[in-house]
Amino acid sequence: MKPRRLLIPCICLAMASPALADERGDELIAAYLDQAARKNARVTVQVKHVKGSQPPILLAFTWLRRVQAKLTSHFIRMEAPESEQGKLLLVHERPDGSSDFVAYRPQSALRKKVRISGARHYKYKSLRISVQELIGGELAKYTHHFLGSREIGGVLCHVVENRLKPEFTGKSDFPRSILALSADSMTMVQWELYDRTNRLTRKIVATETKVVEGTPTVTQAQISSPQRGSQLQWTVQSIEFDPAFEPDLFRKESLQRQTTSPTSN
Repeated sequence: MKPRRLLIPCICLAMASPALADERGDELIAAYLDQAARKNARVTVQVKHVKGSQPPILLAFTWLRRVQAKLTSHFIRMEAPESEQGKLLLVHERPDGSSDFVAYRPQSALRKKVRISGARHYKYKSLRISVQELIGGELAKYTHHFLGSREIGGVLCHVVENRLKPEFTGKSDFPRSILALSADSMTMVQWELYDRTNRLTRKIVATETKVVEGTPTVTQAQISSPQRGSQLQWTVQSIEFDPAFEPDLFRKESLQRQTTSPTSN
């Protein structure tokens, strides 16, 4: 009788799951990525993390992004505090959503973990930063479903649900997310990310958006983690599009030679 009992919930789950991505959802995510993620950039970021009565944690890092036709590369270097300075992370993303990660800790062997877990969190004391959030959510790993338009925080938004593709099961902390994009600027207004039990795990709210070199850009965001009772303030201190940097920065063979900050040309 057990197989018969399992049959009904399985059918219900199949009926409740969206089928293929819809065209409007794909169009909106493509427009968002073209503006927010598919441009070469140098970004300096400061993060302030607060959890309960614990002292705030401050981190600073530099993020270089190189976009090519078949590969997007991210080079992340921790700048502060002193104990984290010089730690490197190199991420290569392919158009199908798959990715490679190489981490480097000064004075240790290449590929030594920089406290990057299997779920790809950067960990420092009580702070956990999802690398997926850091580099834009790896949205190519998801199908996209337009949920309609509505006001969020006084801003008219297009709302898109993102569901992890079957081939990436177990390779993301967030099998489902709901992304609200400004109807005017196509910038992120709010992003809700759900865990494998469909509980809200992260809520990202844009608190400041500026036009940088002609591109509307989120420069401040508040990230809350309801289950952990923590708040994270993300602040872009500077951003430069199409900077001059050496392509070799994005080769794993060169990581051990990176003894100075890549912010300099």
